[in-house]
Amino acid sequence: MPPTTCGDLGVRVTRFQVVIMISPTQILIICLSLKLALDVYEYSKYQNGYTNIKTTVAAMSVAFTLYCGYYLLIRPVNIRRTLAHLGYDGLSQNQWASNERMNMIKQAMKLKKKGQMPPVFPNGWISLIESDQVKLEQVQYVSALGEHFAVFRSKNGIINILDAYCPHLGSNMAFGGSVIGNSLQCPFHGWTFSGNNGKCVKIANSCSSVIPRVSVKKWISCEENGFIFVWYHAEKEPPHWYPPKLINKNLLYRGRSEHYTNSHVQEIEENGADLSHFSLLHKDAGVGGLYMSQVLKSIWNYVGHHEWKSSWKVSQNEIHKTELEIEHTFELFNRFRVGEIIAKANQIGPGLVILNMKFSIGTISIIQVITPVEPLIQKIVQHVYCPWQLSLFAPLVLKMETIMLERDIVIWNHKTYVEKPLCTKEELTLLSYRQWFKQFYSENSPKFSFKKETMEW
Repeated sequence: MPPTTCGDLGVRVTRFQVVIMISPTQILIICLSLKLALDVYEYSKYQNGYTNIKTTVAAMSVAFTLYCGYYLLIRPVNIRRTLAHLGYDGLSQNQWASNERMNMIKQAMKLKKKGQMPPVFPNGWISLIESDQVKLEQVQYVSALGEHFAVFRSKNGIINILDAYCPHLGSNMAFGGSVIGNSLQCPFHGWTFSGNNGKCVKIANSCSSVIPRVSVKKWISCEENGFIFVWYHAEKEPPHWYPPKLINKNLLYRGRSEHYTNSHVQEIEENGADLSHFSLLHKDAGVGGLYMSQVLKSIWNYVGHHEWKSSWKVSQNEIHKTELEIEHTFELFNRFRVGEIIAKANQIGPGLVILNMKFSIGTISIIQVITPVEPLIQKIVQHVYCPWQLSLFAPLVLKMETIMLERDIVIWNHKTYVEKPLCTKEELTLLSYRQWFKQFYSENSPKFSFKKETMEW
């Protein structure tokens, strides 16, 4: 796997990105299918035509069943969207000097009214990368929070995070660096830094002793729930709390989704406390964003619509947690109430949400993390887990969740931040949320720069 950069904003014209990976399970299925085909061939050579046809059809049915069984019941779903996939369909190429889609999007981001925003990077535990993206004795580069991280895993499975750039001559140690024991060696001159404290412990091909007090910054980190977190605090304070273990070992991982959005990190988080938007933005049954044709919207809305009831509050026991409860039903043909769901979302700190969705047939859990890649670029990753008996249903639930998320992303990509919103009585929870979120900002929390004319910070 190539080095992972959180800030990768590469654009593809197609709506879906296809990731080709050959897993041991796939290899086994391919081998079984080939063996079955050879056996059928050998058998059919000595049979008459009718028997030959029946045998071939039976063999193809078995192979097709194996193939479908793997992709539906075993292989996790992987939904990926880049920044360019959502919210910019309405741009006409005639509006801009360049015909390239990414240039148009950069222009839209540049012209977007920013508003008087709060600090751009909150204090707390922030997910940098998913656990399975950092293998044993492997290092990955992540750019986020205005910092440059080298995330590496030792032979014993321990995760360490250091500043990516070597203090000797500035090489990025995450590109070509080597994991040696619990240390990271720079690929340029072989300076080696301990994952325990960031100190230089060895200089390759040098007779001199290690230069005293040479080190790189060692970041406090933890690994939980399939994600690797870094503790970020503008005042250099130690962790006040740690991400809890949220997923039971008996639950199956059934897939992920990945999205980018052009917004402030708080605008994503406060969306759950904005209770009044559920009944409008998420009511229609349409499967797309805001750019569906009226005919298609009418067809979908004839099928039915979503009904929402919600409540939000701060946790009584721990100040860094909130609790959101949503009751959802789907009215089929405006007559039959189906799809009843009780969802409880617990936000833990500035960038971690656990969503438990209770259906009549069981409970499905979704973990959502938000990473501030840049001041106005956020990466949203979701993992879905379920009991084994819901393994076929969970990917569908994740797909439905991403449909709702993508409707919000279309709004976030173009909205401005209103410091003092005009709230109705039903929207006072939004103000309460903003007051609660202030605990994750401090005196030295970085502010957004309005002086540059480009989209860069």
